[in-house]
Amino acid sequence: MHQWLKNLLLFVPLLTAFSFQDIDKLQAVILAFFAFSMSASATYMGNDIWDLDSDRAHPRKKNRPFASGQIPILKGILAAMVLLMLGLVLAYNVSVHFLWMLLLYLATTTTYTAVLKRYVLIDVLVLSLLYTLRIIAGSIAVGVPTSTWLLAFSVFIFFSLALVKRCSELVALQQTGRQTTHGRDYRTSDLAVLWPLGVSSALSSVVVFGLFISAAETHASYVSPQGLWFVAIGLIYWLARLWIKTSRGEMHDDPLVFAVRDFGSRITILAMIGATLAAHFLALE
Repeated sequence: MHQWLKNLLLFVPLLTAFSFQDIDKLQAVILAFFAFSMSASATYMGNDIWDLDSDRAHPRKKNRPFASGQIPILKGILAAMVLLMLGLVLAYNVSVHFLWMLLLYLATTTTYTAVLKRYVLIDVLVLSLLYTLRIIAGSIAVGVPTSTWLLAFSVFIFFSLALVKRCSELVALQQTGRQTTHGRDYRTSDLAVLWPLGVSSALSSVVVFGLFISAAETHASYVSPQGLWFVAIGLIYWLARLWIKTSRGEMHDDPLVFAVRDFGSRITILAMIGATLAAHFLALE
């Protein structure tokens, strides 16, 4: 269930539109969160069953329930079917448009599992797209238009986070003395390219955020938009922290899960949220 943390991204459009006091929208996004989470859990189970051989050859993934034999595969298949049905029913109760968005997510993640994850860079691009789809799905659930600034920002930051995930796996592989991944077209020598690509993508997201601060619509929505520069500083620190932890081999397989568990990340994220709220509501002299 810790994977459900990713689906907190559905709340982002509600928060960026500052509509969290609207009870109807809040109820809709909570229902959407559970619909997405149950459906995503079904795909995770399917992915783990599909990836049994690769996971058993991985230094950390070999301890996953199916790869290690803790849970029978048949039980996993049955549980995935039940969760998928529940997720689709909940999605329909949010709205038909949200249901279609969830089906698009499921189709994309299934294609990723079956085909796309075997291709270098294509896999991380699809992973970043899956993160962005969560934000768009949240916009549809609450009926809030998705900002082009938010989409541009999400493309860069989620591409960087997807590369963190892949680089962390390659660092772990390198520490075991192996050179190539099982079931994926990656080599430890690729770190020379993936590393600067991920860091530059992270900094590009900060640049987009800086341009957003200067935009006319930002000045119309925030009482003190200049206060958002504190958020930009927080982003630089947090993203740099993720990449340093990755270089040390201390990164979790999923950077968002790491962010929730890591004390420094939690404090930074809470500070950025606080700075955003202050910039929106308070007049800063």
